[in-house]
Amino acid sequence: MKQRSFFSMCMILVVSMSLVFVTGCGRNDKEEPDNVKTEEQNNDKDETQDEELNEGDQEDSDNISEEPVENDPQTRNVTVYYVDDKTAEVTGKSVEIQDEYDIWNALKESGLLTEDCELLSLNVKEAEKKLDLDFNSATGDRIRSMGTTGETQIIGCIINTYLEAYSCGGIRLTQEGQAFVTSHGANFDGYSGKMTF
Repeated sequence: MKQRSFFSMCMILVVSMSLVFVTGCGRNDKEEPDNVKTEEQNNDKDETQDEELNEGDQEDSDNISEEPVENDPQTRNVTVYYVDDKTAEVTGKSVEIQDEYDIWNALKESGLLTEDCELLSLNVKEAEKKLDLDFNSATGDRIRSMGTTGETQIIGCIINTYLEAYSCGGIRLTQEGQAFVTSHGANFDGYSGKMTF
C-alpha cells in the first residue's frame, strides 16, 4: 500500500506540474497573438508611413526634376557678327547661347561693344517675325562715337546677329525706350531688315 500511495503521490505531483506547465504555456500562447498583432499593426503603421514618405519624396523629386526643365533654357548655336580688328571687315563666328543676354555678351567679347554697353530688353513678336531691342545710352554713345562706316558696321552687326538668331525679318532699335538716332541723323524708329556691307 505504501508503494501505491507513493506512486499515487508521484502521479499527482507529475499531473499537477504538467497542469502548471501547460497553463503557463497557454498564457504565453494567448499573449503572443496579441503581441504579434501589435507587431503587425506596427508594421502596417510603418509601411503606411513609409508609403506616405515615399509619395512625399516622389512629389519632391517630381518637383525637382520639373524645375530644371522649366528654368533651363535650350542651348543653341548662333552666328555673332563683329568687326575684325585686322581686316576691319564684318565677320561672323558661331557661339553657343541660351538667351539674348548671351548674344549681347558675345558682342562685347568680340570688341564690338564695350563693357558699359547694356541690353535693357528684347521683345520677340513671333507672329509678326519682328524684334524690339532696347539698349542703354552707353551703347548709343559707343555707336555714335564711330565714323559713318563704324556706325554702319556696329549697327549692322547687332541687327544681323539678332535677326538671324531669332529668325525674324525686322528689328527696331531703341535707346532707353526712345527711337535710336545716330550721329549722322539716321533714325531707327521703324523696323530694319538685314543689312549688307
